[in-house]
Amino acid sequence: MTRIQPQTAAALVRPAWVRTGVTAVFAAFTIFWTDDTMTVARIALAAFFILAATAVWDYVKTEEVPPAMTGAMALGSATWVFAGIAAIFATSTAVLAIIAGIGFALMGACELYGALKVRTEFVPSRDHVILGVVGILTGIGLFLGAGLDPHGILGISGTGVIIMAVLLGISAAGLTHDSRRTN
Repeated sequence: MTRIQPQTAAALVRPAWVRTGVTAVFAAFTIFWTDDTMTVARIALAAFFILAATAVWDYVKTEEVPPAMTGAMALGSATWVFAGIAAIFATSTAVLAIIAGIGFALMGACELYGALKVRTEFVPSRDHVILGVVGILTGIGLFLGAGLDPHGILGISGTGVIIMAVLLGISAAGLTHDSRRTN
């Protein structure tokens, strides 16, 4: 079993927990919020995309993350920011589903691509491979569910984000454990 170096884990712990927190809050929101207004769906998706993009950027800008992954994930973060802004202006549920689908699919593709490029040199990339696949599948689900109401769009988004939140929580806990390890 390959372990993460303590200094690498220490640098990644805070941004990993921030992304976990943002993702978990959005996941819980999609589970417990039952109002199906377009305004709530637009604001919730916009907030998630923009806050999660910030957390991703804080993670990849550390010196421990290889440049190949940083570039791919920075592109994915930018996609989430643009998707968040576009979501605010969505005029229909179909448009909102497509915007969110593009956001999830492109971020997932960027995360998957970046992680696969550095998988031999960056141990945490294994988590990003799975996150990338989940993001792509969430995007596809939103494309297929473009005819749903706002609650359905949040439901599809939330399903993917719940899986992401669990994986991110496990990853952040592992980083916390490895950061406390002595050489």
